[in-house]
Amino acid sequence: MEFIVLTFLFLAILFYLLFGGADFGVGVLEFFSSKENKEITKKTAYRIIGPVWEANHVWLIVVIVIMWIGFPIYYNIIVTQLHIPLSLLLLGIIARGTAFVFRHYDAYKDDSQKFYDKIFQYASAFTPFIIGVIIGAILSGEMIHPDKVAGNDFYTLYVATWFNTFSLCTGLFVMSLTAYISSIFLSTESLDEEKFYYIKKAKRASLFILITGALVFIDSILNGREFFLIYAENWWTWAILILAGLIFIPMWKGINKGDRWMPRAWMALQIIMILMVWVIDIFPKLIIFKEGSLGLTENPVPDAVYQSLGIALLVASAFVLPGLFHLYKTFGLVNMKK
Repeated sequence: MEFIVLTFLFLAILFYLLFGGADFGVGVLEFFSSKENKEITKKTAYRIIGPVWEANHVWLIVVIVIMWIGFPIYYNIIVTQLHIPLSLLLLGIIARGTAFVFRHYDAYKDDSQKFYDKIFQYASAFTPFIIGVIIGAILSGEMIHPDKVAGNDFYTLYVATWFNTFSLCTGLFVMSLTAYISSIFLSTESLDEEKFYYIKKAKRASLFILITGALVFIDSILNGREFFLIYAENWWTWAILILAGLIFIPMWKGINKGDRWMPRAWMALQIIMILMVWVIDIFPKLIIFKEGSLGLTENPVPDAVYQSLGIALLVASAFVLPGLFHLYKTFGLVNMKK
């Protein structure tokens, strides 16, 4: 049953990155667009993302619940040492969601719409950046092992763990990744000039992914981080990353042919491969500590907890997944035809 819980944890992270990433990415694209193109992206967002954006946070809730119940030691470390970026993340999600609603459904159309636009755009770029910072903190090697907490000051425990060059570079990488996911999705949903606009955005986002990804590895090399050493030890890791890059070829061919479904599938495969490399290389440690190590499966909760959690997840998925599929299908987001 522990395997089932871990599988749901991986899938929840994957789906939040894909669906939530497409959601956040629309705002990132709007943030980095000209005034004229901001309006184009804004209209596209309400037409395509608007009907389903609230459902995307289901996956984040699943991740939090699984960590809280199934892996309480890891949950405690993360929410304690990273409580500052986590608080910023929640503020970003709230600000973005509030602005998304008010700028569209506010009965009075006045200058306040511009204010909501700004909040939405800045929060959309800020929130995935903070998600990346949190991921970077977990992998940076700056986190403090629970046995080494005593004697550390506030800055070391609650600031240095995430406010470092590696985490900031990872934040930029994740923000670029969400823009890429969204632009690929929107390019398969749009027609004529809008389609070419999002294709151009996807190409630029791809370039930024390569640049920010390189910055992450450069920082790891310069600072001798264990993150790079783990990757360097496995040749197949580089093989998978190269293969993920080669997927750009069939994906762009599909986009140019006007295929609606396959480019998304290729893009999703890229994300899966990136996550698989992370999981296989790091697991079961998950967090890279400055000193010491702690496996995700160490100090496990009683088997009865995994049993109950696994059953609850299976039962919940039987109700939630069909509903989500129907929601996406209703608004044409999972139609597999061209």
